[in-house]
Order: sequence, then structure tokens, then C-alpha cells
Amino acid sequence: MEPQSSRPRKTDIVRKRTGCQNCKSKRRKCDETRPECIACVQRGIQCSGYQRPVTFKDFTSRAAESSKRFEEARWAALRLEDDRRKRRRTEPLQETSSTSQGVSGDVTDLPHSTHALTGQALAPLPPWHTTNTDNWLGGSFTLPGALFDTSNGFAPNSLLQEDQSYSRAVTSEENSSDRGHTAPAKPLNSLVAVSRGGQAADLPLVSTEAPSPALTPTPWDEFIVSEVSSPGSTTSTSSPLGDPATDCQISLPLEEVLIQHFDRNVIPSIPVALAFPSLFRQSSCFRSAVLALAASNLKLTRPLPLDARILREACDDRSVWLYYDTAVKGLQAQLQHVGTYGGEELAGAALLLAYHELEAGTALGIRNHATGLDAIASKLDFTASSVPDLFKAWRMLRYDVRFMMTPTRKTCNAVDNFDISSLLDPQLAIRDILSRLWGLHARFAMEATFAHDHTVDGGSASEKAASWLMSVLGRACDHRNFRLRDFHRENLTSDVILRQCDVFTHRLDNWHRVLCDHDMPVVKLGSDSDMVSGPTFETLVTYRFANERKALEYVIYLVCRMTCSYLRSLFDPSIASSATEALGKVILGIVCGMDIQQRQQFTVLRIDVLLKMAASMSEGTNFITTILHSLLPKLMASGLTGPDVVAWVYLRSALELELRERRKGRVIRMTIDGIEEDCEMWRVVSRHPVAAFGDYNGKGYFRDCYVIECLG
Repeated sequence: MEPQSSRPRKTDIVRKRTGCQNCKSKRRKCDETRPECIACVQRGIQCSGYQRPVTFKDFTSRAAESSKRFEEARWAALRLEDDRRKRRRTEPLQETSSTSQGVSGDVTDLPHSTHALTGQALAPLPPWHTTNTDNWLGGSFTLPGALFDTSNGFAPNSLLQEDQSYSRAVTSEENSSDRGHTAPAKPLNSLVAVSRGGQAADLPLVSTEAPSPALTPTPWDEFIVSEVSSPGSTTSTSSPLGDPATDCQISLPLEEVLIQHFDRNVIPSIPVALAFPSLFRQSSCFRSAVLALAASNLKLTRPLPLDARILREACDDRSVWLYYDTAVKGLQAQLQHVGTYGGEELAGAALLLAYHELEAGTALGIRNHATGLDAIASKLDFTASSVPDLFKAWRMLRYDVRFMMTPTRKTCNAVDNFDISSLLDPQLAIRDILSRLWGLHARFAMEATFAHDHTVDGGSASEKAASWLMSVLGRACDHRNFRLRDFHRENLTSDVILRQCDVFTHRLDNWHRVLCDHDMPVVKLGSDSDMVSGPTFETLVTYRFANERKALEYVIYLVCRMTCSYLRSLFDPSIASSATEALGKVILGIVCGMDIQQRQQFTVLRIDVLLKMAASMSEGTNFITTILHSLLPKLMASGLTGPDVVAWVYLRSALELELRERRKGRVIRMTIDGIEEDCEMWRVVSRHPVAAFGDYNGKGYFRDCYVIECLG
């Protein structure tokens, strides 16, 4: 009688490799007698069926490059082996054999499965692995020394890195053939040693290099090639990152998809036309920042319903921050050894991480990455830069940070050595005007309510406003700014405001004078749909531009004109307040003629923010009702992504509050949200207080605190 085995016998279904396509790839049990297999039903995914057409992708050029590198590495290993055989008589046998295995083992003795890989000890992190990500983000940003001169472009360990890249490429090529027959190992999330919330001391130390595809399961459903994919789906145009086949680090399927997404979707959404071919090939830190930004953008650009719970789940998804921790740790490590790296690589990585925070992070993360970029860029020679538009992207980020600051702060309008040269670029000049003009308008709206108020302690109106914000909102940043005495000591006067308006009006005239004809708005009257009309607002015509960037910059220009006109109408009787209403109609016509779905990302100055600024300076209720009853319903019906849900739902709630107050005779001119600077994106649409400053249609000023809840 045969002994009974304690190990349960596997089913025939699994052993015969039958089942749907998902179950085949995941090695799950499947029941072919059902219209949909039970494994797919339990997992909550759509069953892929039991037969699927085979799709092919053209990898001819990449295969030739890989074969070339493989042959070069193989011949190099053979030459080394021949040299060792000549020395084998004079050297000890044990030492010679160990040396031969250590050098040529990665090339000639490749493992046939991933079981050998999983049994190997993981490489430890460098000595800086204990650095906490949050501590670096929250602390001061300092450079340990002068940046390395990259004129010669030679690094001491370049030969070693090149030799290692060859061996990794060969290993990746051999393992890719058996990828479908390997058992998945530990997920990538559990291999991150330092998480976003703090250190994880009990986790094993791993290398910061990208893991092998055989060791890492792919949890992204969209990466599966479906039957609707065309055989020639590979990109034929040159990538702004360079040829992916030239770098062995991006030979993984997940990273290939992320890089393609970065080329097609992320780079066109950046306010500046950037290309990073040299940085992407040279720097692993910059490569990690690219993957971090692409992963978060890919996850957050999916259409979401207007539901607070679903929005929170999307923002808290671990895949959004999958590569972010690695990129931050890599940037911190290179800053500690800045002598061996180029400044452009660090500046590009810091810029992309700041963009990541703009879309998925917090105001604190934006400020800290921008501060780090300032420290790096202050030591760069932009005249010899291989990425000329990196300077423009850095300056735009500075304007975004200035716009986010509380207007009563004394350090709000700080300047540096690059401010004068930045004004020569039209894109930078108009953003500089907007940030300074809006700061002047917001500061006046806040100080006007405290100019003759003796119930609040303080020597100046800005100090009183800072003290009142602490008592009403209780934010940590307000307490910090007040403790640092970061407020104006003098009050704004009518002469100062009018003099500033004259300066900005002159700058706006010069900016508009140099515009080309194709940069001007063109009225769209080709059909009845080009006119926007409704029962609750006035009819308006729409305008078109050469592209969406030109339209956005012209809207910024009109908001600046609107701000100057509003401020001058308060103190100059010759300026009519109706001019702001006329400018508001043009703004609405331009916005209604734009494709807002293709929004400008990675900047604070978005269309929704500009509309809110213009609404606060408009007269009456026509501007607000046009947005609430025409623009927003069409936009929300077409579907919104995660960041768009936050932006447009918040705009709707803010305008509804302003409309209710205007019908009571109270015009809100400026608001400050009572959320902390380290709060995540989804909290903006949750229940929170809002401090508002306004006037009674020009007859006295008021301040109040409201509680809004954009999504219940």
C-alpha cells in the first residue's frame, strides 16, 4: 500500500494550463464551464475570455541593439577567460576559479529561472538609507558644497557602471524569455525601505536600483496588451527622453509604459517645452523622478465620479507614490555626494518632484522642493546648459510659490539676481506681473478691514490680519509666520496703490505690444454654437487661439488688466468700474472657446484659479452665473480626473458662496482656506473653514469666516 502524501494534489486545470488569459498569467484556478471564470469574478475584474488573438509588437531595432550588446559582453568574457587560463599555472587554483566565477558568472552562467534569483541576498542600501524622507522635506535645504564641473563629463566610476550595465542588460534579456513561467516574488511595495510616512526599520534593506521584472509583479491592469491594440503601436517619433534602447535600466515593461506615458501625456502638459535626452541617460536620480511623475500622473488622470470616498481612495493609492520615495532618496544621496554629479541632473530631478507635488502632493511639498531647486539653480550656469528651458521652468515654479504665499507676508515679493533677466521672456513677464498684482489686490482686501479696527492688537494692518488668521483658522503656518514677524510694518495707502498700478499698466502695455497677430484672440462666429447663451446670464461670443497655451497667457493678461482697473477705480474717480465687467466677458468668451479638458498641468495658475480671481473683481452676478450655469455643467458632464475634481468642484462651491453673499450686498474679494499646508489634495473638497475679506459694494469693508463642504 502506497503511503499517503501529506501534500495536496494539484488540480488538472492548473497543471494543464487551461483557463482564461488572466488566470493563465496569474496561475490561478479557473472554471471553463462558466461564461466568466470564478477567479475573475472574485477579484472584481472583467474576464478576458478563454481565447484571445495574439498581438505582436515590433522590437526589431531593440532586439538588434540587445544582440549587439550581448555579443560584445560575451566576447569580452571569453577574452578574460583566455587571459586567466594563461595565468592559471602561476596562480593558486582556488583563487583563480573564484575570480573567474566572479567576473564572468553574470555572462556565461545565467540562472535558468528566478528561483536562483530569489535565493540570492539582496544588496544593502548605501549608508544614507536611514535618511527620513519627511525629515528632509520638512527641514532646511542646504548643499554640502560646490557643484561638480561637468565640462569634461567624465566620472571616476564610469567604466564600472558601464560594465555593470552590460551584465544587467544580458540578465534582463535572458530572464525576459522565461517571464511568463516564473512565480511572482515579494511585491515591490514591501521592498521600499523608507516610506512616505517615515522609516520602516523592520523591512529588509534593498538596493535603490529598479528590480527585475521576474521579482516584481505588475499590479497595473492597463499594461496588458488587449486585442484592440494594433500591431504597430510602438511610437515612431523620437522621444524627448532619447531612445529607450540606449539605457538598460528602462528595459522593464512597467518602466517602458511609464516612459511612453511621460512622453505622450506628461511632457505636453508642462508649461515649458522641455526635453531631457542627456539627463535621462546620465542620471539614475533623474530617471527615478521621471518614473515617479509618470506613475502618479497615470494613476490620477483617470475619470472619477464626483464622490469624496472614491477621490480619497485615488489620492491615497500607494501606486501614486510608488517611485516617489526612491526618487527623493536618490536626490538626497546625490546632494550628499554632489561632487560626482552634475547640477542639471539634480535641478531636473527637483523640478519633476515639485511637479509631482503640484498634482498629487501638498503645499508643503511644493514649497520644499522649490526651495531645494533654488539652492541648486543658484550655482548653475544656465548659459551653458544642455536644457535651455530649465531656467524658465524654474522661474515659473518660483512665481507659483509666490502666488501661494499669504499676501500680508513681508517676504512675499522677495527678489534674486535672476528677476531682471526673467522679465525678458514674455511667459515669465506676464506671470511676474500677475503674482505681484494679485498680491497687491489681496493685501489691500485684507488690510482694509483692519485699517480702523482697534479691537485686534497690532501695530499695522498686516500684523492685525496675521493675528486674526491665527485666532480664526489656527493653521500652523500662520503661527509660524507670526512668530517670525513676517508681516508688513506699514499700511497700504492710496498713493502707493495708484503708483504701483501705473507701473504695472505700463508693463502690460509693453507686453501686449510685442504680441504677434497669430497670438491675438479671433472671434468665432462660424455657427450658432459659437455663441453662449442662457436664461440666467447674458449672451457672449467665444474666441479661439493658435493653441491652448496662448489662450491661457492671454487670460492671465486680461486678469492683470482687470486687477489694475479695479484697484484704480477705488481711488481714481475718472476710472469707471464697468471696465472690469467688459474684461470679464472677454475672459469668459476665451475660456468657453478653449478645450479645458486638455488643461495645463503642473502649475498653480490654472484656468479655474484665474476664473476665481476674475470673479472676485467682477461687478454684479453675471460673471458668476455664467460659470455656474453654463461652463461647469458642460465640463462636469464630460468627466473629470482626480485633480480636476478637486479644482472644479472647489470652484463651484466658492462661486456659490460668493453668489449667495452678493445677493445679500456683500462682495467677497479674497479668501483663504483654513487647511494646513501639509494636508493632501482631497481635503480641499472636504469640510473646512474659509476666511473671507470683502466690501459692501464699495461702501465699507467686512471680514468673516465660513465653513464650506464641496463634496459630502
